Amino acid sequence: MKNVTESNVGSFIVSLSFILLAACSKDNQQKNNIDDATVVTATGDINSKLNEFRQLLGDQLNTTPGAVGGRREINWDGVPDEMLSQKLPLNFFNPTDPAAPAGNQRGLKYSAAGNFQVSKTNFAEVNAAASGEFSSFSGDKSFANISSNLWDVEFEVPGQTVPAKVKGFGIVFSDVDLAKSVSLEFFNGEKNLGKYFVPAKEGSNFSFLGVYFKDEPITRIRVAHDGQLDKGQNDISNNGLADLVTMDNFLYNEPVKK
Repeated sequence: MKNVTESNVGSFIVSLSFILLAACSKDNQQKNNIDDATVVTATGDINSKLNEFRQLLGDQLNTTPGAVGGRREINWDGVPDEMLSQKLPLNFFNPTDPAAPAGNQRGLKYSAAGNFQVSKTNFAEVNAAASGEFSSFSGDKSFANISSNLWDVEFEVPGQTVPAKVKGFGIVFSDVDLAKSVSLEFFNGEKNLGKYFVPAKEGSNFSFLGVYFKDEPITRIRVAHDGQLDKGQNDISNNGLADLVTMDNFLYNEPVKK
């Protein structure tokens, strides 16, 4: 009986250890799972959902530095024609030179990965084979990283080189053909807040994804999409291998110091 008892105890200990490990793993998953995220997506007529996300970010639209509260929006139509189809400075929408236009100081910058450009020909000058697939949402200019399909958006206090954080961020995309080909991944420092997929277009050429976190600050967003415009390839809807996309409006609340 003693040997049987020892065997049972050993089995109990092994089972208990497995349960505790599983519980720890579950707890870690729960800690990494952000429950306070409000996700706003839209295809077709996306205007009502855009307005819904704008309300989450803040009623007041800020266009110059020094704002308190409210939100920011970039639609690329303010990029002068002489800078079209050229590599934009990484801080084009947050220059800090005293002579810089105040309207450009919006607290957004992007990573050095790629060649960021604005076009009013749907990037026909970069990829004529795919340009017919794209549309600009507001005005006649749109935005793309033509040479990289994985890049980051970060924030600074508008008009300053001071790292900043936001609560919500969203992008309008053109010509998302596949449900899981385009994503936004959110970070608070090194903490991953989750990856969210942009819905495939339906009823129009536009798709929108915006995510707002009630309690977690956002310090960085990783944008991922399929393929690169400068490869000269066809879009997947025209017998190509990649789901090529462009972008228009960026929406986010007022960046504040970390």
